[in-house]
Amino acid sequence: MSLFTFTFFYGKNRKFSVLQKKTICDIINKYLQKYFSGKETIILDYRINLGAWRKVFAVPSCIVDNNHLKLASGTQIKVLLYLLAYPDASIREDSIAAAIGIAKEDVADALLYWTNAEILTGSDGEYYPAEHSAAAAAVKPPIPPVPEHTSELSTPEARAALSSETHFPPKIIAGAVNGDKAVKYLFDTYERLAGRPPRHAEQQTLMILVEEIGLPCEVTMMLVEYCFKIDKASPAYMKAVARDWIEAGIDDIPKAEARIKVMHDRFNTEAMLRKKFGLTSSFSAKQKQTIAEWSELGITEPLIDEAYDIMITNTGKLSFPYMDKVLRKWHSEGITDPSQLEKARKSEKHDDAPSYNMDEIEQQSYEMYKDL
Repeated sequence: MSLFTFTFFYGKNRKFSVLQKKTICDIINKYLQKYFSGKETIILDYRINLGAWRKVFAVPSCIVDNNHLKLASGTQIKVLLYLLAYPDASIREDSIAAAIGIAKEDVADALLYWTNAEILTGSDGEYYPAEHSAAAAAVKPPIPPVPEHTSELSTPEARAALSSETHFPPKIIAGAVNGDKAVKYLFDTYERLAGRPPRHAEQQTLMILVEEIGLPCEVTMMLVEYCFKIDKASPAYMKAVARDWIEAGIDDIPKAEARIKVMHDRFNTEAMLRKKFGLTSSFSAKQKQTIAEWSELGITEPLIDEAYDIMITNTGKLSFPYMDKVLRKWHSEGITDPSQLEKARKSEKHDDAPSYNMDEIEQQSYEMYKDL
């Protein structure tokens, strides 16, 4: 009998002689042998029920260390976590989108973000951890300096920048946002207008406008607000507006305000004419140019409405050149609103026939209206 068994039965403080101890041990051993003889020894199994912890996966610490929790959008974080949870599986883009409740294009945008952030590398659906990502997790890189802004816009270089595939790494974006209050306010304004943080492609567009072509932050902010106001805030449209502003030399607030007024009038005029013409598609480039010229001449919507009525009365059909002739004639006569037009009508002697060369207008109408 072991010392453990003896102590268990009699207690370690009980005093016995050697003979007594031997006698007691013999009795207990005989009893135990008789009791357990022929019986199966019971062996217990032990296990830990991990529950929700049964399946876990690693997340690189550089995601936190390098400020990606702040820079990356919620969608981009979701895509990365989903891929990390199924590292060896081949998952379709639409399957990822359906699993986490996002659009397919957001999956591609997220992968572009993580590759530009040098967390992942690869292409054609096969991605790997970037070679230096483990080292980046251990040592947090310093925030790079923010490039100085310039208000001198070089039109050819700016056009090239807007057409290029320039990509700013997330750490450069972080440096700009954290190092320049104007850039931070621009990003905050975008987030407020969109109701979410800017996606990677949108961050790239803002950085191209501010850092690459040197558009002042306050002017860029006005451009962004205008695009959201007319519900056309895609990166492509913002670049198109920026290209127009650069061509026109828009580089300060007064010029931007004047340009926005012209663009707003043009947008409203196009909407009004589409409704009158019963169009669901956009105007042709020539027609848009004509409408833009009307706005630049200060021709107001009520006058355009009057010209439309005259066009229908005299021609019985839609004719941009006819309206253009009428409006330019009024503009040359200093007529800027319907009240002045009414006075002019009363003071003139009207002929039954229209005072415009219909053959010439017919030809111009065909050239401009054929694209509708």
